[in-house]
Amino acid sequence: MKVLLKRLLMNNQTEYLRNELNLYSSGDLETLAIVLPGIINTAMMHGVDIRAIFKKFGISMDLKNITQTSINLEVVHAIVMEIEKVSQIPAIGLQTGENFDFDYMPHTKTYLMSSSTLREAYQAINRTSKLVTPILILKLEENDTDAILTLETDVELPNEDERHYVEIVFSTLKTIFSRLLKKDFPTKSVHFHYPESHIRNIYEDFFYGSIVLDAPKNAMIFDRSLLDLPLVDGFPEIHQQARQLIDQELSDSPLQKELAQRIIRIFKKRRDMLNKPIEQVAQCLNMSSRTLQRRLTEKGVNISGLKDQARFLLAVSTLKSGKLSIEDISDNLGYSDRHSFTRAFKRWGGMSPSAFRKKNSK
Repeated sequence: MKVLLKRLLMNNQTEYLRNELNLYSSGDLETLAIVLPGIINTAMMHGVDIRAIFKKFGISMDLKNITQTSINLEVVHAIVMEIEKVSQIPAIGLQTGENFDFDYMPHTKTYLMSSSTLREAYQAINRTSKLVTPILILKLEENDTDAILTLETDVELPNEDERHYVEIVFSTLKTIFSRLLKKDFPTKSVHFHYPESHIRNIYEDFFYGSIVLDAPKNAMIFDRSLLDLPLVDGFPEIHQQARQLIDQELSDSPLQKELAQRIIRIFKKRRDMLNKPIEQVAQCLNMSSRTLQRRLTEKGVNISGLKDQARFLLAVSTLKSGKLSIEDISDNLGYSDRHSFTRAFKRWGGMSPSAFRKKNSK
């Protein structure tokens, strides 16, 4: 891989870097087509001609192969935005998430609905979410009284795409938790990273809690005691069997083919992970370190090589921006000193960081 990076850089530097630095934009991300039935149902509920919208975006449904068919994530957001525009209903993502019922994913629904507690359900959601959308990062934090469920993505999404994405995920979570509790899931507050105040009242009506806009993170906050409240439909034996089936589906999912790219996106967004062991990388991906190691080996790559790729891409991007000194770039990428960074960059790109910056300065 290092030899390939060097050869590409030396042979066609400008074109290669342009392609590489755009490779992990949201336009390159895929989600499974199983998100479409919920979107279709939402459109039909409001009399929106979903066939015309699908035709506009060149989408055709193939129910027979829906669990093995992926769709561009930007196209999904564009479809939701078009439905919102035609229906003139703000925050349509809330209803889209509410209508997502794991159609064509019977094992996933069984896995979730057989959970014995909300804590177990959260773990199941975290696991199965990778069958639908690989960029989702859910984290659960707790204090004496509150459970704080935060939502991040391992790529930066445009503001409107982020809004639709968060609306869909949070409303799906609320719907699942409400079904498990057999009553409306009570939130204390829901925090949204974006600032659109004109839809605050819609959020308040949907979540039945206080709404915080322009927050540091997207988060749902609720009573911690709910996490370990026994659920009447808990079925441990079926839950375990369904998990084994889900593990097989995960390994067969077309989205798992992007595993290396997902890891690089994580490194690019969370630079602290560049110096973390594989166990913590695996945790971000909601899999065991053994499973991650096995899948990387099957693809002929290793974690240190992926870290090198991420460091190279980050270094190239930062050097071209001219905003940081080479010493600062070295520190940000976790090198002990500038000389170590320079040796590594020469190994990847065939020239020193200062020579690269000079050649690419405007």
